Amino acid sequence: MEKIQHRVKTAVILAPDEKGLLPIFGISSIRRLVMLILRIGVQRIYVIGHVNPLRPIISELLSPDSFHALEDPKLLDQVLNSLTLPGEENVLVLRANHVIDQYSLTRLIEVGKGLNLYFMEATGKRGTDGIYLSSPADIPSLTHALWSPDPSRLEILGKAQYVQGASGLPYSIDRGEDQREISEGKLVAALAFQTSERDGFFARHLDRRLSRLLSRRLAHTRVTPNQITLFGAAVGLIGAFFLSRPGYWSHLIGSLLFLFFVVMDGVDGEVSRLRLQDTQFGYYLDMITDNIVNVAIFSGIAFGLYHDTADGMYLKVLLFLIGGFGLCAISVYYNILTRSEEELKHSPKVKRFMTLLTNSDFAYLIVVLALIGRLQWFLFGAAAGTYLFAAILWALSLYQKRAISR
Repeated sequence: MEKIQHRVKTAVILAPDEKGLLPIFGISSIRRLVMLILRIGVQRIYVIGHVNPLRPIISELLSPDSFHALEDPKLLDQVLNSLTLPGEENVLVLRANHVIDQYSLTRLIEVGKGLNLYFMEATGKRGTDGIYLSSPADIPSLTHALWSPDPSRLEILGKAQYVQGASGLPYSIDRGEDQREISEGKLVAALAFQTSERDGFFARHLDRRLSRLLSRRLAHTRVTPNQITLFGAAVGLIGAFFLSRPGYWSHLIGSLLFLFFVVMDGVDGEVSRLRLQDTQFGYYLDMITDNIVNVAIFSGIAFGLYHDTADGMYLKVLLFLIGGFGLCAISVYYNILTRSEEELKHSPKVKRFMTLLTNSDFAYLIVVLALIGRLQWFLFGAAAGTYLFAAILWALSLYQKRAISR
């Protein structure tokens, strides 16, 4: 997710105890928070409270003047007065033991317009515990209420606008293995909100459920997201090999291996988000391997049909299909990749069409057609579909451009 443009450039993290040290998928909650806050574009982060145990964990992420030791909450106002807080911008205020995902944090920032008070309540907690977006004027009373969340201080919430997080986030983690598991479960469940717009029906209801089960377990291992990407690609290429061989069972095994690749294709991204290890290199590696496997699968189906029938027509259809892939790539480049994010916001039909036809639900169709011995139907349909896709994408893009220019 890219950094968003907003008026929130400062965050205050309260650490009244050492609960921010508790690990979530191997990363302490305070480090997760700092990394997420920096990712959404906040430039200045202040950590107030028991900072000495936290300093070694986040010192390379923050400047030395970001840490403000405080043992006595009665001196909180004094510390706040020493900070350089903005005068006309909202400030993000939260506790070091809050667990939240990037989707929910971004949503709070995007909703929070104007110098008002916005509140994302911590699940299962009573009182004032949660994450705030506050005007500088409310910060003194707010930080006292958040330092020791207490139902008796609910007056601060009287003027707050509530914002809903994803899947019960944020969550305040205390000591205890059960709370760590609860918070990790909520982070896994929140992954669905980040992919729901581009997932197809089967991906949403089957692939992602399987991938999230695997992701939660793999996130506790030393396996890296890039290693998962390469493993999945190897499985997909083995599936393409089986599809290229003659025989019913070879085709069925190949189609099932491709379906497994589709599931694993979601795992690498989920693990990277859970462990905050998503990188530009990983993104491109995933995209390149996806395209390689898809081309190999289509080629494998064509060669498998050729080996079954000795009919050269299937190889000609494959060449026709490759030409369609090239035309699709050109269409996507000129109509999607060369346009700015602002232009694409005014072209929702183009984005919806792109999402509809680029999901991986077709893997289930391949399995079904392999079961009934009709993979040639998929090959013919895909060959024609690539040209139809490119034509519709061009038409939608031209229509949207004309509509905008009017």
